[in-house]
Amino acid sequence: MWRSLVARFVRDEEAAGSNPVIPTKMQKLKLIRFIFLAVITAFFYSGDLYAQKSDKSKIRDLTILHWNDLHARNLPYKVSKKNDTVSYYIGGISNMLGYINKYRNENSLVLNAGDDFQGSPISTITRGRSQIELLNLFNLDAFVIGNHEFDYGRMSLDSSLKNANFDFLSANVFIKSEKKTAGKPFIIKKINGIKCGIIGITAPDLMTLTLPANVSDVVMLNIDSVITAAVKYLKKKKCDLIILLTHVGVDNDKTLAEKFHKDIDIIIGGHSHTPLFEPEIVNGVIVAQAGSYSRWLGKIDLKIDMKKDTIKEFQSRLIETVMDSSVYDKKAQQKVESMIASVQGELMKVIGTLETDWKRGYSTESNIGQWEADAVRNKLRTDITFLNAGGIRKDLPKGNITINDIWEINPFGNTMVTFNLSGKGLRELIFNNIKNYVKEIDEKGSSDMIIVSGLKIVYDSKKVLNESDDFLLEIKVNDEDIDENKIYSISTNNYVGSQFKKYFGDVSEKIEIKDSNIIDRDLFIEAVENEKIINSTLQKRVEDISNQEIKRK
Repeated sequence: MWRSLVARFVRDEEAAGSNPVIPTKMQKLKLIRFIFLAVITAFFYSGDLYAQKSDKSKIRDLTILHWNDLHARNLPYKVSKKNDTVSYYIGGISNMLGYINKYRNENSLVLNAGDDFQGSPISTITRGRSQIELLNLFNLDAFVIGNHEFDYGRMSLDSSLKNANFDFLSANVFIKSEKKTAGKPFIIKKINGIKCGIIGITAPDLMTLTLPANVSDVVMLNIDSVITAAVKYLKKKKCDLIILLTHVGVDNDKTLAEKFHKDIDIIIGGHSHTPLFEPEIVNGVIVAQAGSYSRWLGKIDLKIDMKKDTIKEFQSRLIETVMDSSVYDKKAQQKVESMIASVQGELMKVIGTLETDWKRGYSTESNIGQWEADAVRNKLRTDITFLNAGGIRKDLPKGNITINDIWEINPFGNTMVTFNLSGKGLRELIFNNIKNYVKEIDEKGSSDMIIVSGLKIVYDSKKVLNESDDFLLEIKVNDEDIDENKIYSISTNNYVGSQFKKYFGDVSEKIEIKDSNIIDRDLFIEAVENEKIINSTLQKRVEDISNQEIKRK
């Protein structure tokens, strides 16, 4: 380097007509200054190159692949677009796994936000074991336990999870007898040199989302406390990124983002079945969710600034898992088909014909809900039946009805229960239910509606929202005005019965619930076989004269 600098100086001096071989004092000074400037220039140039290289090495890539709320919909299923003129198959284990493998690389973090159990016969018959076996195919980094994972009881869940080859999380579900949480509170995964702390949170209202017997040994811990403790530990371990993997619903996710935006970076959620085609950004926290039933795979591409432990930039989208022979996983499909064949037996037997589509609702009445409520009332010979709309899990197009369809529509295996109540108590029950229903819709955008049989209710939602108590305008029991002195017989399912206060509030009479031990799907199968041809017309049994618009979130 020095020789080249001297040679350059000599050339410059010769060009100027000087003799550089015997340098003058002035030329010596010029040579020293020339070399000094050259060295300084070289120093800053190389430093700039180093800085550019260093800055670049501080930015690392991470891709999060996520999905949630499969509900044991293991097979691909048909969907329609453009006014039902275009239909195609999506989802199922084979398509979801195929798309994950398509986008997975060495920088990928694969997360599942819960509720893989419950929704098809194979899950019920194996008590969730089938779903753990299938999740084992995905090379998962983490799975958060959802509320439906408890539907077969905690002991069954524990038994199934013993076969899991992935980390399952739940920081806020505490098992009293074992003095530990149902899953790991958090884990640390190192992906592409990025230390990712992942905290698992299960629905805080778990105790009202499943039968009490399923969670008798469970205590729900305070979410804010467990997150605070987990964050403290993960920061001590110098995690670059802190992720909440939750099964609490998108509204609760946004609340958590508001509270913990200084500590967490990303929330991957489930429970509300919300397809967020663009993530919610709450105080800088990315909140993402991928709908339900394996229709969408969530993909978030991030650039992480390792020096600042921040997300420099990101891109997020939902990818529809359209069946594609070049993508879907054939071995996974074969495994699913083999599982189903092993338990199917009589399930594909045709037991009736549906002349009109059965369409369910959640915050609205539905023809399938009314048909089921009527079937229960006829079987148990009660005056009235109440069923929760959220218990109906599948629509059914007109055509043949199989035993398998009834299982998928009613996957929970609830039993039917009865109780008696005076007309006065019945009025209190209806008052509480309608008031709660209207306020939940106003505040949250939805509410698990009670479907009725043997009742006609007319009310004014505007009066409810104005805090007026005279909003019930009409109550008829089997076309007769309610008699407050008469004793009415009422039927419902054991889930609603066990969560009586959730749906009906406090009533002044003592409620004695008797279990018929009749499983709901057995009752509905018998009703279809007896009726053979079913034409369900939606009736207006619960009417709001204000026509309150249900907000869709």
